[in-house]
Order: sequence, then C-alpha cells, then structure tokens
Amino acid sequence: MIQSAKTLSGSLELKAEVCVIGSGAGGAVVAKELAEAGRDVVLLEQGGYYTKEDFTQREEEMMPLLFEEMGQRSTEDGAILILQGRNIGGSTVHNLCYCFRTPRPIVEKWRREEGIVWTYEDLLPSFERVERMLHVQPIPEAQVNTLNRKIREGCEKLGFHGIVAHHNRVNCTSSGFCILGCPFDAKQSMALTYIPAADRAGARIFADCPVDRLETRGDRVTRVVGHVADAAGTVRGEVRVEAELVVLSAGAINSPQILLRSAVGGKGSTSIGKHLHLHPSVLLAGIYDEDIYGYLGIPQSYYVDEFIDLERNPDSGYIIMPIFGFPVATAAQLPGFGRTHARLMRSYHRMVGILVLLHDQSEGEVRLGSDGRPRIRYHLRPAEQALMAEGMRHCAEILFASGAREVVVPYHREPLWLKPGDDLFVIDRRGCRPGEIPLASTHPQGTCRMGEDPARAVVNSWGKSHELRNLFLADMGIFPSSLGAPPQITTAALADHIAHFIAAHWRKLVG
Repeated sequence: MIQSAKTLSGSLELKAEVCVIGSGAGGAVVAKELAEAGRDVVLLEQGGYYTKEDFTQREEEMMPLLFEEMGQRSTEDGAILILQGRNIGGSTVHNLCYCFRTPRPIVEKWRREEGIVWTYEDLLPSFERVERMLHVQPIPEAQVNTLNRKIREGCEKLGFHGIVAHHNRVNCTSSGFCILGCPFDAKQSMALTYIPAADRAGARIFADCPVDRLETRGDRVTRVVGHVADAAGTVRGEVRVEAELVVLSAGAINSPQILLRSAVGGKGSTSIGKHLHLHPSVLLAGIYDEDIYGYLGIPQSYYVDEFIDLERNPDSGYIIMPIFGFPVATAAQLPGFGRTHARLMRSYHRMVGILVLLHDQSEGEVRLGSDGRPRIRYHLRPAEQALMAEGMRHCAEILFASGAREVVVPYHREPLWLKPGDDLFVIDRRGCRPGEIPLASTHPQGTCRMGEDPARAVVNSWGKSHELRNLFLADMGIFPSSLGAPPQITTAALADHIAHFIAAHWRKLVG
C-alpha cells in the first residue's frame, strides 16, 4: 500500500530490514528487487503520490507538484536552472523517455580511473531486466513529429549523424505533455512499473515523508529520521525507521544533503557533495513559415550524436536534441520585452526548439545552506563555454538547413536575431557564459561517486558506503564522472546491480 504521511496524526515508528530513501530510477528499482527477494522494505519519498487523474496538463499546477522548489531550483548564482522530480517515481514521471544504455567507453573510464571492479558485460543482465520492466522499444517512425522531423531534415542536409531513439512508452497517444506527467499512463515511469511491483511484493511505501537525517552509531546507521507535515506544511511529528540496511536514493542534490546533515564523511572520504556534473544545456529557437505545432507529439525522438565520440575521447563532446516548452516555459526562455516578446510568442506554433547538452568535465559542489535548501555551486570552464557555443552554432545551422527563416539566440542582453546567410560564427564570438544566456540541467550527477579509493569516492563499486557498513547509495550521485548520455537506464541498471548484490550477500552485510 502507498500511504501519504500527510494522513498521519502524529509521529510514526517503523522497523524494517531495509529502508530505501527516494523512489526515482534508483530507489524504486532497489525497493522492488529487495522486496521480491524476501526482504522487509520500507520506502520513504519526500514528494506526493500522483496518478493520471492528477495530471492536468497545466504548467502552473504541475510544476509545484512534480518538481523540486516548484521548478525553480538553481545554482547559487542563478545561472543554471536544475529540474528534478519530487514525487513517487521521481524524475521518471516528468522525463522525456530517452532510453540509452551506459556507453561502454564510460564504463571503461570508470574502471581505469576509479577502479570499478565490474565490466560492461556484468551490467548486461541489469540492462535487460530494466528494459523489459520499462517496456523499452524503438520510437515508431509514425510518431516522429514535425519538430523532430525538421531537425532530422537539417542534419541530413548537413551530413550530421543522428538516430531515432528508443523510449519507454506504451500505446502513446502523442499528446506531447510528457514533461507535466502523462495523463494517459503511456509513459512507463517508476510510478507505473517498479513502485506497483514493490507494493505487490510487500514493500511499505510512504509518500510526503521527507528524510532529515541518518542516525549512526560507530560504523552503522541505526535509524532514518524524517518528519510528518500536514497539507499546510506544519510539522506534526517525526518518522523514525530502524532498519538493518539503508539505501539512499534521493538524487545527486538531496542525497549529499542528507549525508552532510547526518555528519557522514568525517571519518573517511571528503568527496560528499563534490564532483557535481550537470550536463548543462542551452537552447535556440527557429521560426518557420509553416506551422510546426511543436507541442504536439513525442517531444524528443531524434538524437544527434555527431559531436560526441566517446570511443575517441570519453572526456569531451556534446549532444544536440529537440526540445519544446509549453507557453509559460517558452515565454520565460525567449528574450525581449513588450512588442518584441509578443511577436515571438505569436510565432509559437511555427517554432522549433533545439538544445545543446554538454558532456561536462566542469565540476561543482553541493553544500548545506543555512535555510535548509542546498547551496549548489558550479563553474563552467571557459573551454567548455566555447564548446557549447560551437554547439549552438551547429544548432543554428541545422535550423536554417531545414527551412527556418529566423533563429533566435536568447542572450539576456542583446539577443541575436539571425537570418539565413548571416555569419553564424557570431555565436562563437559571443560565447556561452553562465548568467548571459539561460542554461538548464536535468541530469545532476556525481556528488557521491563510486570508486575503490575511500579518499576519492563515497561508495565502492557496489554502492556500499566506505564509512558506514550498512549504508548503500543508488542514484545518479554515484556516477564517477559525467555520463555523456541520457541517464535513466544507467541509473536504473546500477540500482538493479546494487540490489542484486545486496540480496546475494544479505547475511554478510547485516551480520
């Protein structure tokens, strides 16, 4: 049963063999696999539990429900917006369903640099289980919408390589509202797949139950402590879970926050919260003479990998992707004021959005804020600013090659309004400096990274804490580096791999 902690009248005391914190692509998988292995599992999720009846397709209603800080979480300087899920199912409820396995060269990099003991082949059973559970399949050609076809057309004319990707949707109606939660249950999020399976296997699942800290004694976690609040946010009591083993899967921003509040890290690794990678992205808009209706259909089906070659260089490159926002988000991204902005919005139905997503080597850090919110610092290296500007130029080339009559580069001051035949290297000269153009991230990662050296890593190759013998982590925070690909399948496969390790070594781990 999935229960909201808001319905509780006071404090709650629970005992379990396993307490899982977080219900996204990591926590949901761990909860399901361990419950099916016969373990007594309690799962705590800070956000609410929502179903298709709750997904109204309205931005002003869905953003507060589905996103951290109502979709306004950002780096400390406000330069990069960070979108993360806050609900049963985590970010899988609002993501756009790209499904890619971990790139083999990235696994080899992790083995080479951080001593990861397993191989790409060792992950294959986990990939297969996850893809089967999430119903991963190729996106049908008939569901490649006009926006994605325009980007493909431009790439083909320019000789840029791209593919129609795989996704995790079943009987998709092509409504286009994926980022606001699927009102038709086509998107096979964790809330529709792993969470119900965990529930059927006997896991006790609590929504609206934020975790504040871990209590420890010696080298063990003894209790998970959260709180109960009513609908108005008034704290009514504590939730205390005594568990033999704890799996922290609260995401790359919140997991280090919980560890830092719990004073974990004082005896070993100083890496908690550090090595933050963001996959920062920047978008451009092309305006066409014909109707595009970019908000209709699957938002992202085409995927341009011309500018990332992980076999040749696992430390550099960028991906180009289609993107389209609903009216409020689009209005916020577009430059200008008054009549200038109104002119752009009148072109909304003739607009194609396109973005550059960087495989970043730049790093940041998550710290504790005095107000309880995370302080997120991130510095985008000058060389990677230049690389993103190069990608922006290629985006403009793609848009013009597919018939755009105007391309908008949304610098805050003096945005560029480009026409066919203009010198596109003006983008390189202007650059991509944080604070001068809107940047966003949906893939924070690396803040509790895996590795065999406790001085460099927070957990080992199996997600086990170097400091606390009964603490595991399973979320994007454990990636040892930037992934360089959409992370949904990697996150779930690593969680599956970790859960099967825990199940196989249970007696040794809790003995």
